[in-house]
Amino acid sequence: MTTAYQPPDDLTVGDLGRLGEELGAGGQARVYDLPKLTLPDVPGSLVYKEYRPGRAPVHGMRKVIALRSRLRTDPALLARLDDTTAWPVRQVVDDDGALLGLVLRRIPDEFLHDLRLPSGRTAHDRPREVQFLFIPPDRALQSGLPTPTPDERLAICRDFAAGLAFLHDKLNVAFGDLNARNAVFRLGTEPTVMFVDCDAVRRVGDIAGSPQLNAPDWEPPEGADVLSIATDRYKLGLFVLRCLTPGAGCSINRDPDQARGVLDTTGLAMLTRAVRGAPAQRPSAEEWHRYLRRALGEANDPPRIGVLEFDRTMVAAGEPLTVRWSATEADTLTVSGVGIDDVEVSGAAGSGTIAVNPARTGRLVVTATNQLGVDRRVTGPVAVYDVPSFADLPVPMPVLPMPNLLALDLPDVGRSLPSFPTSQPVAVPPMASVVDALADPTVLTPPEPTGLAAPPPVFGAGTSAVPFADTTHLFPDRSAAPPDLTALLYPDPPTGEEATS
Repeated sequence: MTTAYQPPDDLTVGDLGRLGEELGAGGQARVYDLPKLTLPDVPGSLVYKEYRPGRAPVHGMRKVIALRSRLRTDPALLARLDDTTAWPVRQVVDDDGALLGLVLRRIPDEFLHDLRLPSGRTAHDRPREVQFLFIPPDRALQSGLPTPTPDERLAICRDFAAGLAFLHDKLNVAFGDLNARNAVFRLGTEPTVMFVDCDAVRRVGDIAGSPQLNAPDWEPPEGADVLSIATDRYKLGLFVLRCLTPGAGCSINRDPDQARGVLDTTGLAMLTRAVRGAPAQRPSAEEWHRYLRRALGEANDPPRIGVLEFDRTMVAAGEPLTVRWSATEADTLTVSGVGIDDVEVSGAAGSGTIAVNPARTGRLVVTATNQLGVDRRVTGPVAVYDVPSFADLPVPMPVLPMPNLLALDLPDVGRSLPSFPTSQPVAVPPMASVVDALADPTVLTPPEPTGLAAPPPVFGAGTSAVPFADTTHLFPDRSAAPPDLTALLYPDPPTGEEATS
């Protein structure tokens, strides 16, 4: 069963306890510290904003306070609202219910500073209002004011736009009275901007709780009495222009051309639409937020891993494996796994390769990260095999004793063998005559055989000569008629009817 929403009760001056020191004063109200007051649904220190007579919103601030109270069901949105604004948390009323003032969260100390006044006196713990960003840097140094770097100024603009985008898109709220004193800044901690004096805040479509006024030099083209999301966008453009181009006359500057050289073509076109365009053409706060994040090299969305491939799926132990990757919006990419040291690379390029040395079979984990989230992918398995090693084994050489051999007289071999025959040289057949006999048909007989010395049957035997064997029958008689081939093919020629059949 869902419990019906109950708005927080109003407080009386007596509920506040003893008022602390006065923290600030303006034409509409004074602000006092509340050292004794705590509220269960509001973290941190509190202050009391006491309206001057006749300056309290006519219709009260109950709807604005109720909007924060409803966010208690969504702690993330509630924390975001408290980090971005000094939102009213309670009304303080008299006995008749008339609004006397508001209880607010105290501005954190990081948004305060000591201010050196023209008189030489120092005012302590004063809000560091964004109007100080418009002062020429040399004068800011002389006054002891911060002089942000160009990137720090972009970051301040980024968080100014992000805060408005949160109010517009998440809460459907128009801030209304944006000016140089209704926002404070800090350096080094995000968010760098906090909106204060939220009296003119209202949900879109609600009737304003107080007369709608615009600060001098911040009036929109629609008219001085119009406050809406469209006029918030116009004033956001003025803030970006003035924050990024500090100098003389900056606080009243409305010329987007002054930002040439500070913003790129896209940013300059956005600024021109914001300051000179029709209300419907003005860039939204979220458009500015995304553009300024990109200008600072920051991601706009959580990272997403795309391609993830190996150059191989099997590798020898100790050998490198290359992982090819692609990812969007990743600040860093890390490869980890069992048996390997984590390898981290920048994801700014959008794609690349990573070399790892897996020591054992398993899967790799690739993680992409940025300020907005994490994307993690587990790869397929990688097989790692061991390469067999070879080592020389020391083997001692055996020690062999050398025999004591005596010198021996060798026999005269020449005297032991029979003598080689010493007959006359062997006559070589006239081979040229043989060739001529084979090639010249007029040569009818082969050459006469020539005697050769026959080798002895044994060394030292006789040297009698023997003739070549008779080879004349091997040479055909070329003067004879050629043979009858029919007689050779048909030894018994057919006769009579056999010959005609």
